[in-house]
Amino acid sequence: MESDKNVIKNKLIDYAKSLDERNWSNLENIFDQSATAEYGNDSIGLKFLSNSRDEIIEMCMSNLNGCGFTQHLLGNFDIKFKNDTAESSCYVRVYHVGKEPNQNEFYEMFGEYKDNWRKINNSWFIMQRKLIVNYERGNRDKVLAP
Repeated sequence: MESDKNVIKNKLIDYAKSLDERNWSNLENIFDQSATAEYGNDSIGLKFLSNSRDEIIEMCMSNLNGCGFTQHLLGNFDIKFKNDTAESSCYVRVYHVGKEPNQNEFYEMFGEYKDNWRKINNSWFIMQRKLIVNYERGNRDKVLAP
């Protein structure tokens, strides 16, 4: 049987693949219905706050459906447990390519996901997510949901 650490790591990978494949319904297997999220930070002048799984999925859709190709790469997984809760962090590097007429534009982001998890009915779900953006380059305004 797969260890809880591997389950959470694989769910994070499924999240990244779901974004790149635009498989929005798969995000229901990753976030709890009551999950909250904060994507971005004041230092880059962009912050998205979501107060439910539906809002998180809608935010992802509205930003990425304006893009062409994307690739979300994750690494440096750190997962710690306390009973039926867990905290995880992992680095993320994302490359976004614009859609026509901006297909020659790109936006690249380097950051870190920090998540709080809860085990519910023998499955792990993100309850709270924070994406900290450490560095970005390219043209965010022409690539993300132009």
